[in-house]
Amino acid sequence: MRSISSIVFFRFIIIFLAQIIVFNNILIFGLSADIYIIFLLIFPQNINKSLYYFLIFLYGIFLDSFSNSFGIITFSLLISCYLRPYILDFSFGNFDMRKVGKVRDYLINTTIYQKLTYISLVIFSHNFVLYFVEIFSIYKLDLVLRNATISSLISITLILIILSLFYYKNER
Repeated sequence: MRSISSIVFFRFIIIFLAQIIVFNNILIFGLSADIYIIFLLIFPQNINKSLYYFLIFLYGIFLDSFSNSFGIITFSLLISCYLRPYILDFSFGNFDMRKVGKVRDYLINTTIYQKLTYISLVIFSHNFVLYFVEIFSIYKLDLVLRNATISSLISITLILIILSLFYYKNER
């Protein structure tokens, strides 16, 4: 358990620093790339659920404090965290969290369509909640959908590149 905790902590620090130092300063179409969602995508499933929500909450608070987003990132991360088991079940079929601790096994041993479905749904759900809470108007739903779609496409592209560099090297 100690090695899992140290790996999770190391990922937390690296992704957090990359988001704050690099990706918050890169704007594409006026939107920043959200690579911090990788932490949510590859988070181990065999950790206590309350600890899982608490760590995601802390992660969101740290990101909010450096991004000046007043809790919006935390809220959208927690919603995506709640939806993640359902998205895993939808993307990979019969997903049983008690049997598989590492989502990495699912990301490596499945088809590209399943991987893309999982990554896309988590990122789009996160971005939709993020921009809906930020804009907070049902009359500007087209702006919410446009921003969520563009930001999701940018984030999906960058996250797939990062995951292919670090996680899929054993697959080749």
